[in-house]
Amino acid sequence: MTNMNKKESPTYGQKSSKKFTFQYFTSFIPLLALLIFSPVFALKGQVINQTTNLPESNVEVSYIRHATGDVAIVRDTTDSKGQFVIDTPTDPGADPPPMLIARYKGIDYPGNPADDTINIPVFEITDSDSAISIGSHHIIIDAQEGTATYIVITHNHSNRTYLTGGDHGHGLELSLPDGVTEILNAPQGVHLHGSVLVDPRPIIPGNSQTFFTFPIPTSNRLHHSVTYATNSLDVLVQPPESQVTVTGLQDHGTVSLGENTFHRWSTSNLAIGAHIDIQLQSPSITSDPQTLPWILGASALVVAILAGVIYLRGKTPEPSAAPAAPPSDRRTMMLEQIASLDERFENGELAKEDYNARRDALKAEVVDLDKEQ
Repeated sequence: MTNMNKKESPTYGQKSSKKFTFQYFTSFIPLLALLIFSPVFALKGQVINQTTNLPESNVEVSYIRHATGDVAIVRDTTDSKGQFVIDTPTDPGADPPPMLIARYKGIDYPGNPADDTINIPVFEITDSDSAISIGSHHIIIDAQEGTATYIVITHNHSNRTYLTGGDHGHGLELSLPDGVTEILNAPQGVHLHGSVLVDPRPIIPGNSQTFFTFPIPTSNRLHHSVTYATNSLDVLVQPPESQVTVTGLQDHGTVSLGENTFHRWSTSNLAIGAHIDIQLQSPSITSDPQTLPWILGASALVVAILAGVIYLRGKTPEPSAAPAAPPSDRRTMMLEQIASLDERFENGELAKEDYNARRDALKAEVVDLDKEQ
């Protein structure tokens, strides 16, 4: 029995061969479908060290594509000319869109897989923050819930990445208002060090952002000094009829962002050591810890949104193939996106955390656009 083979039993061999052939063919149907409906193409590009202005070899480049319940990652390592080639299926309608990341000296640098010519910039590192400034600082206050969100757009003017040594090292250090002892939501690694908030994430040349949410102190006052030179500061308070006293800022009255209204104040060109002083007079502020996580879920997804809108755009400073839309057109587009978010949230298509995060990010962008007009 152990020596039975196809020659000794033709009938058995014939049936077995047919069965095997059919199973072998059917096992390749999913692969054939993938090849037919998701054609593979070669994603080619180059990694350039923009500190040295030279191609960078031996850099790992990853193409990351999210699918339902799964993540597909394809990698290549740059050659002596800094070039990489990644074979990946086309998927122009992917949501979220694929990401392209080059890791250099432990830091991830983004590229755009949709570009015709893909150049991913990487940088040498520095431990000096002398080239760091604040492009815009947005303070969003919910006077009814007693919370404040700070969205800070930083700018690294140098050609080196500011790196300070990991999640528990020093980094971007921002002075907190007097009396703040707790951060409700912030990017991973962001932590308190006494009265200072520390964001230890690397700051790549160009624009990036950090954000955090905290309960308004029992004094109902937000008073602190400016740590980095700040180009512009905006304060948005909701509801707009809240009794607020702001020192040294221009009062713009009530402004509309989508379907919501705020009272807005602003100023510009704050030097290091200047003071921010906001006093809320309303005695009705109440902070319910059970409501805080969703009120400012911006922490989880503002990174994703601002990282997409500001972080990726600012940290990959490549010339655009087409001229940018006028500020008025972009403002209209932002407001339309806010209206679309509202509709999707009302239809139950978005979680509260996602909805609030995207709304806060878009509102901050609209305020920036208003200043350009």
